[in-house]
Amino acid sequence: MQLVKGLLGIFFFFPFFSLIAGDLEVEILNRKSNQSVILCALYETANGFLSDEKQASYKIVGVETNHQKTTCLFKGIPDKQYAVSVLEDLNRNGKMDTTFIGLPKEPWGVSRNPPMHAFGPPSFDEAVVNVKSKHLIQIKLNHKD
Repeated sequence: MQLVKGLLGIFFFFPFFSLIAGDLEVEILNRKSNQSVILCALYETANGFLSDEKQASYKIVGVETNHQKTTCLFKGIPDKQYAVSVLEDLNRNGKMDTTFIGLPKEPWGVSRNPPMHAFGPPSFDEAVVNVKSKHLIQIKLNHKD
């Protein structure tokens, strides 16, 4: 009987592990302008990563600051793996401006700070971080110049 109670307790307890929520604080480094707007997006899967922010699981849009230190805080998110993208929107139009061949004109960055590849941006897998309870990451923005 004790074994049955123990197994039932485990059965009912395990589903709640996925409900454990944490906070992810993203500190943005190497900003180009104090007058820009920072856009942050958090992805649970590779779907839309760096190509469609509508696919993002969580977004923080329009973080304004007049300081070189800027943070995006994702509160109460489930403990799991995520990738974060950050855009410094210099002209405040709400999107990444690119050259005619698709290269970024505005500063950008992703979690784990992988380099830009010769034929495209970093992959979701290169940017994945494990979030558990309270987690702080730093993203250094890449500039075209």
